[in-house]
Amino acid sequence: MRKPFVLASSVMLMTVSLLGVSQVNAEDAPVTPVTSAPAASPAPAASPAPAEAPAASAPATAPSGTSKDPLDRDTVFGDFHHYAIGDVVPPLYRSATYNIAKWQLRKLPAPVAGSHWTYMGGDYILITDAEGKILRIISGDIIYR
Repeated sequence: MRKPFVLASSVMLMTVSLLGVSQVNAEDAPVTPVTSAPAASPAPAASPAPAEAPAASAPATAPSGTSKDPLDRDTVFGDFHHYAIGDVVPPLYRSATYNIAKWQLRKLPAPVAGSHWTYMGGDYILITDAEGKILRIISGDIIYR
């Protein structure tokens, strides 16, 4: 009866040490009697269940409180520079080469009058036609939606 318990205890201790939960050296580890181990083993099994329940309910409530689309971005990184909404993009991205005419195929919303979609740094950017001012940034992951 005692051998299976000792074996189970040693397997549990090795698992904990492999996961990095315990950072105690073998020399520093306190020696505990075998009789105290059964009281300690039910406690870890009971504690993860309450910890998981709030974590599962927290994400369910977080998205309902936010109205912003998760694909909208505030900044974009392109040409070794960070650009934010309101910044002016380089002339290259205002050219016809980067103009996205078929925005429907990429699941982008319709551009407002006097603007067009362009692609920079892996994200889609709505810029004004005249000056190239950034109006909106959407993640390139929108195509997978």
